[in-house]
This record gives sequence, C-alpha cells and structure tokens, in this order.
Amino acid sequence: MPSALDQQLFLFFNADRGLPWLDKAWAVLSSFDFWLPAFVLAGLLVAWRGGFHARAMLVCLLLSVGIKEGGIINPLKKTIGRQRPLDSLAEARSIGLASVEPKLFALGHPLKIKPGDPLDPPAIGKSLPSGHTSNMFCFATVLTVFYRWRGALFYLPAALVALSRVATGSHWPSDIVVSALGSILVTLGLLALYAWIWRRWAPRLVPQFAARHPELISTA
Repeated sequence: MPSALDQQLFLFFNADRGLPWLDKAWAVLSSFDFWLPAFVLAGLLVAWRGGFHARAMLVCLLLSVGIKEGGIINPLKKTIGRQRPLDSLAEARSIGLASVEPKLFALGHPLKIKPGDPLDPPAIGKSLPSGHTSNMFCFATVLTVFYRWRGALFYLPAALVALSRVATGSHWPSDIVVSALGSILVTLGLLALYAWIWRRWAPRLVPQFAARHPELISTA
C-alpha cells in the first residue's frame, strides 16, 4: 500500500465536494478518448502545413511517445504491479464520462461514478507509471525544446491532466509525480539521441536535405 500521506492526498483530491461541474471537468481532462480527435487533427495539420521545424517536432513527439509506451510504461506497469486506488480503498471514487460515442456527446450525459472495490486477494495493478501523465509531460517537454517558452506553456494542461488522474480515482499522487519527472528525463534523453543520429547519418543518407537542415532540433 502507498504511504499514509499518499493516501491522504489522494482522498483530498478524489473527495466528493458536491460540485458536479468539477467532477465533470476532471473526467473530461482525464479522458484520452475525448481529446483524441483534436490531437489527431492537430497532428495532421502540422504534417500538412508545417515546415521542417514543425514536422521534425511531430516526428520526435510520435517516436518518443511510442518508445516510452511500448518500451518503458507498459513493461514497468507489469513489473511494478502497484494497485490502483480503486482496487485498494473503499473510500475511493471512480469518476468517468458516460460510455457514448463520439465521446464529445458524453458532456450531455451523467457521469459514471462508482465506489472503490478493494480486491481480496489483491490483484496485480497498473497504477505506476501513469501513461496519461507520462505522455502529456512528453508532449510538453518536446514542445519546450522546440519552441522554448511558448512550448513550456503546455506544462500547465499536462499538470492538470496528471492531477485529473488522481481526482478521478485512477492513480495515487506519487504515481503522477514519478511519471512526470521520469517522462521529462527520458524525453530529453531521446531528443538528444535523435539529434545525434541526425547529425551523424543525415549527411550520408540525404546530403542535400541535411545541408539545408544541419540540425534536427532547432528553436523557433
């Protein structure tokens, strides 16, 4: 079980405050399916209309998310096996959007709210790391490296999404802290690797293109 402080912080953010609009806001922030169409549209627009800088950012972002999801997050979830709050505390609440498609229509439906259901015997959990938190902080880190202070503004929605994962009952507070910090460090390492690969191999494979763009990662 997480520490007493971890549990207290979780119950503070997950508590029922009698504010349905707040629960719905947390549920919307926490729902990847709700935001997926907007992310896909933004990616397509960047791929279509963006220049080298924007497209390089998009490729670095997609590579980083894919590498972290398949090579780090999913294996760690299985290895660590930490239970989610909903499987550990009867006082926990699961807060989610209604099961309708497209997910945007869920705004007009009541939330799905369920109490925690501690499992006996305990099941292998998937609480650590938080994929939502890791991916959002990956987005923010890539944008910051490519666009400096303008990209750094994305850390605010990333932090809100991370907090929503606690408020909706999916993760412990320590999960999102570890996931955010780990994601920043891993993403910076991957970006350094991509830049090194580009400098070393692009002049050999695409010399004319590399001459116009000697650096994969530049600021804008």
